[in-house]
Amino acid sequence: SKEGEWVIAIFRYPERGRYSIRVNILLLALTVFTTFWAGAILWEDYWGGSAGALEVLTHPRALLYGGLSFGLPLMAILGTHELGHYFVSRRHNVDASLPFFIPIPPLIAPFGTFGALISVRENIPNRRALVEIGAAGPIAGFMMALPVIYIGLKLSTKTLTPDELSGMHYIINLPLIFYFFLKFVPLQQNAALHPTAIAGWIGVFVTALNLLPMGQLDGGHIVRGVFGERAKQISLGFIIILLILSFTTGFLTYLFFVLLVFLFGLIHPPPLDDISPLRGKQRIVAFTALLLFLLSFHPVPIYVEEFKPPHYSFEIQYASNVTYLLPGEVEEVSFTLYNTGNEPIDIEIGVWGAYYTGGELNWTSWPLLKGTGIDVRLEDLPEEVTLKVGERRTFRFTAEAAPGNITREALLLEMNFTSERAEKNITERFWILASPIRVTPSTKDFIVHPGNGIRYNLTVKNLARFDLSLSINVTGRWGVLEMDRNITHLTLGPGEERGVLITIFTSDSWSGEKECVEIAMRDEDGRLLGLAYAVLKAPGESKRG
Repeated sequence: SKEGEWVIAIFRYPERGRYSIRVNILLLALTVFTTFWAGAILWEDYWGGSAGALEVLTHPRALLYGGLSFGLPLMAILGTHELGHYFVSRRHNVDASLPFFIPIPPLIAPFGTFGALISVRENIPNRRALVEIGAAGPIAGFMMALPVIYIGLKLSTKTLTPDELSGMHYIINLPLIFYFFLKFVPLQQNAALHPTAIAGWIGVFVTALNLLPMGQLDGGHIVRGVFGERAKQISLGFIIILLILSFTTGFLTYLFFVLLVFLFGLIHPPPLDDISPLRGKQRIVAFTALLLFLLSFHPVPIYVEEFKPPHYSFEIQYASNVTYLLPGEVEEVSFTLYNTGNEPIDIEIGVWGAYYTGGELNWTSWPLLKGTGIDVRLEDLPEEVTLKVGERRTFRFTAEAAPGNITREALLLEMNFTSERAEKNITERFWILASPIRVTPSTKDFIVHPGNGIRYNLTVKNLARFDLSLSINVTGRWGVLEMDRNITHLTLGPGEERGVLITIFTSDSWSGEKECVEIAMRDEDGRLLGLAYAVLKAPGESKRG
């Protein structure tokens, strides 16, 4: 200064280098090719084609339909986004280039492009222009994405079969704007997104990423114009948020964006006029951009998950299906239902039949089955039960023997377990014996290879005060199993306990499927007094159910 006066020197801003428009055209052509290629892959995947990522290049039909359904709408969204920046920049007399599209082969990035950008060749004149130029692209691209989303959802009519669902899949989390359209165009369960819908999703995904208030992204322009120097703190805050999301959600694309922000500058340069305040118009534009960000953003936009086809199955498990009663005794009979599938399952429980050796059962007082010497109470059994995945639930009913002398009666209860979804129907037999003997163990599982045999050691005890003469009968599927009874008759004195060895051989023709061998013990009058079961399975077969 001289004598207290300031001298301001004004220099001409150096003109930045310009690319030939041929570069824009070349990049546009390459991006059209890569997005049509990506569209062909998505088209093949949507319709269940078997062509690989390179093989689709030899399928003109897939390239055509994939390009029209995916590449063209995606290019329209991205192009509209960048043209929004371009025209608003020109309106503010800011020199800007035409869009530079960024092609990328689908072998590297699944959607065939990293978007597009324009080059602003001079500083932004003021904060008003900064807000309008920054918001113009996202608003224009978002508006173009809306009809693409609607059409894409209308075309998403295919539902995936269980076989198609199995395996590794990209799972897209839909942002809020999609749920608005789903009120008018609902999707069926297990629906596959049409390539056009995916193009719309990418459009709003790009909108959300660009509106992140960081560095020189579109959102960075807007917050710099609205908050001035305070935009630094906002930018740093969102970088921390993205880093946290990257490590907590596994969506590492956020790390890539943080790297880009640091590469191109974390601190947004000020406009030439950083003093003039915003007007109401720019505040409305900024609020609109915030609203679009909320409608477009999802913290985990896409992830990979392995799906298994729905499998409905269940097992029935019990310690023993034979219950012994002495006069006046009450015993609980229990079994456990186990959901062995990967989906919830409904199981109907019913009594298929009941057979009584002591005469006829009285059914009129159902759920009480009343016999001469044995009563069975079934009121605690539900008619239907729903089991969650992996759930085990135990059910019980009670059996009671009449008081008095030791009787020799047997009640066979056949229970039916049915699941329509599992297409499975199992009948289990539960024996209640009012008997003077006890046979242990009453049920035992054996693992045996076809052609080999097992030895079943039983213990039989006489609880009566008189002698018992028992016949032992072993039954199974002859031709598949061959039994060596070892002992066919057994005499027990009062309170006497004896061991019985049953040897069972499997034939070479046995398939290894579960076989149940019954060992029955009867008195001289043929009345059933004791039962034992040997459950044979080959290695690898499921447990007894």
